Amino acid sequence: MTAPSVLAVTWWCHTIKAPWSWTPRAYVGVWIMVAAAALVYWRVMQRRARTVGLDQRDRRACVWFALGLALFWVASDWPLATLGGAYLLSAHVVIYMLYTFGAAPLLLLGIRPWMARRAIDRAHAWGIYRAVSIPWVAAVQINVVLVLTHLPPVVDTLRASQAGSFLLDIAWMVSALVAWLPVAGPFTGDRIKQPLLTCAYLFLAFQLFPMLPGSLITFTSVPVYRVYELAPRLGGWTPQNDQQLAGALMAIGCTPVVWGLIFAIFIRESEKSRRSGVTPPLPAVSRAATSTTTQATTSGGQVDAQDAQVPVTVRWVGDATNP
Repeated sequence: MTAPSVLAVTWWCHTIKAPWSWTPRAYVGVWIMVAAAALVYWRVMQRRARTVGLDQRDRRACVWFALGLALFWVASDWPLATLGGAYLLSAHVVIYMLYTFGAAPLLLLGIRPWMARRAIDRAHAWGIYRAVSIPWVAAVQINVVLVLTHLPPVVDTLRASQAGSFLLDIAWMVSALVAWLPVAGPFTGDRIKQPLLTCAYLFLAFQLFPMLPGSLITFTSVPVYRVYELAPRLGGWTPQNDQQLAGALMAIGCTPVVWGLIFAIFIRESEKSRRSGVTPPLPAVSRAATSTTTQATTSGGQVDAQDAQVPVTVRWVGDATNP
């Protein structure tokens, strides 16, 4: 079978039996979703600019949202989506990584509190939001989705159709958005407040558990997924080579992001402690009390402890609330 020479148009990526070709494929569903998200976001920001005005945080949020949407597009469209949907398990894992560690947190950073509040109010979804934003719930659900969506029967079944691949990608994206709520959610009051707990959450939710399925995939001696075992080969890349790379990416591919964030949190808190680490202010004794104690000491040579207990007025130097 020869590679297609014209642009192939489908709704979403899925398994194909044709040999790999650099002829682009158009995934209309991806284009519609990206365009709709961009249009809705632009209209909301335009309305905000006309009524209230945009501050610096709103403008910065626009940049984050644009970057997140761009990463979602890259992961969902040709050529990466075609490779991950039909040819390489390693590309399949790269798509998962881009959704989880790129698109999802950036999109959340692009959603301002006033925007999220309005959307949740309209959907009457405060109960759902409160439930899924609990840290342990968010951490458990993303790892459950990771395991379920990488079971061989699930992957082989869903990747065979456009609807199945769409469902798989949306499940990854939604679970990633939920998982990042305790760290990068729009409401800062709902985020984990203690830096140490934030670091622990990042490690437990995104690093620790994925090592298990990643290691199993890496060290399994036979191909796990039929859809990738039977896919047309790219050069001399064997299914076993592809599977080992995919397992390694799943196990440790998130390390730069997770540990980069942990290191950034450590640096930020160290800098914050350094700036606030001023010597505690010393009490300033009132002039009257000081002079009384001095006179008693100089006149009698030694002062009885009871006599020395004169009323002392104490105020903290630098305390703007004291007169």
